Order: sequence, then C-alpha cells, then structure tokens
Amino acid sequence: MNAEQIREAKSETRRQVERSLADLPPNRRRAAGIAVAQRLANLPAVREARTLMVFLSLPTEIDTWPIIRWAWTAGKRVAVPRIERPVQADEPVWQRQMVAVPLPAADVRSIDAHPAVRPGTLGILDVPEAPPLEAADIDAVLVPCLAVDRLGRRLGKGGGFYDRFLAQADLKAPRIAIGFREQVLDEVPESDSDRRVDMIVTDAETLVCR
Repeated sequence: MNAEQIREAKSETRRQVERSLADLPPNRRRAAGIAVAQRLANLPAVREARTLMVFLSLPTEIDTWPIIRWAWTAGKRVAVPRIERPVQADEPVWQRQMVAVPLPAADVRSIDAHPAVRPGTLGILDVPEAPPLEAADIDAVLVPCLAVDRLGRRLGKGGGFYDRFLAQADLKAPRIAIGFREQVLDEVPESDSDRRVDMIVTDAETLVCR
C-alpha cells in the first residue's frame, strides 16, 4: 500500500475499534482492568522492573489505576508520560516531545484525585511539576493502543507521540501494549515511522510478539 492507502486503512481500523469499545459495559471495563493488572504483576518484565512507565488511562482505555496501585505497593517507581508544552506559541501539537516523569505514590481512590495530576495537552492527565526521567532509567513501558496485532504492529490515535518516544536509542525497556481483547486484530496497518511492541497483555491473554 502507498502512504495514502495506509492512512485510509488506519482511519477505518480506528473507526471499527472505537465502535467495538463503545459497546463495552462498565462492569466489563472494570473487570478487564483488574485482569490486565493481574497478568502484568505476574509478567517477569514487569515484576522485575524498578521503574515502570504507565499511561494515565482515558475513560475509553483499559484502566491502568489497578496496575499503578500494585506498582506502588511493590516498591516500584511509577513514571507517566507528559507531552511537553510548546516552546513557541505556534508550535503544532504533533511536533511536541513526550517525556516520562515520576508519579509520586499517594493514598487516593482514583488517579484524577491525585494531588500532583492535572489535565495537560489534549486533555490528557499528566504531572506538570516533575522533572523528566532519562529514557535509560525506565525498565518497562506499558503502551496504550487502539489496535495491535500479534506481530506487534500497533495503532495509536495518530499523534505519533509514542512512536517518537519508543524510537529513542537510550530506551532499552520492553514495550508492552495493554488493552481489551477486542483490540487485538489479525492485522494492523503500519507506516515506516511506526514502532512495534514486544508484548501484548489483554484481559484474555499474554502474547510475546514475533
């Protein structure tokens, strides 16, 4: 496929998966988040990580709050992504850098109640008052996805933030896509700039990508 055909295939895949996820009932979403956290806690790459990078999930994504709470109780440092503010006022969003910043442990009931967390770029929760971590200090990265296939081809929302972050030469950590079982497809369209993941964890299975 040429570049335009890949863009169209990605857009159609996003529409299909978003429709599928919109039909998931709240009890299924809660149960799936707990199941994924349990699978991750038993995964050697996560269990042995000293610094675990976890995204702060949106309502449509797999709930990452259970794995964040587990990581704190296991004595791990939790890092979360932050899309940096523009250097210049007219800087396009998609050109901004994504960094990992520490999320301090807190005894709160939900991530949006965390005193250090605020809405950031594109309305995504982040930690604005925290220094960036070095990529080399991250031991495992949990990556969001809209869709992923068993070869590790991952489809995000189109901003390219994770693809650029995962392309860093100093980042040696395993990349683990997490989501609902409905997000694992037979094939995901891929561009040259896309970065694949090493593993996939859903509420149904744990996959090592080949």
